[in-house]
Amino acid sequence: MLRCRLGVSEVLGAIVITILVLGVSASYILLGMERSGGETLSIIELIRRAERRQNQLLSLIYYQRQNGDLKVYIYNYGDEPSTPKRIFADREIPLSKISIKNMDTGDLISNIPPKTLVELTMPSPSTEDFILVLITEEGGIFSWKITV
Repeated sequence: MLRCRLGVSEVLGAIVITILVLGVSASYILLGMERSGGETLSIIELIRRAERRQNQLLSLIYYQRQNGDLKVYIYNYGDEPSTPKRIFADREIPLSKISIKNMDTGDLISNIPPKTLVELTMPSPSTEDFILVLITEEGGIFSWKITV
């Protein structure tokens, strides 16, 4: 006796299952490639930021207290400009109370250009001994022990 089969043949069923498996596998592989590409870009960005930080070489040259202000002279030996983001002495000093003057031109500026001496003028801290900390937009952190 022959059995009567209704429905899809076994070959066609195997083809449909193969196509589904290949489609899901391809989606999974593409998703993995996209994620690894994003991680690769993140690593590249971290390397670039580290390189910019290494190109910031700020050095404290001189400082003095004058008329209730502290004048700090900083030279940027690096190849990148440094933009102050936060400054701490005995407390955080708001950037609105700080002025940066280019000593070559006498102009007020907003960052510390490469190969340039600048004068940072800020309110004088209440203590005589403190650590001046300068954090830049580019990710650099610089600190100097100051006694006035």
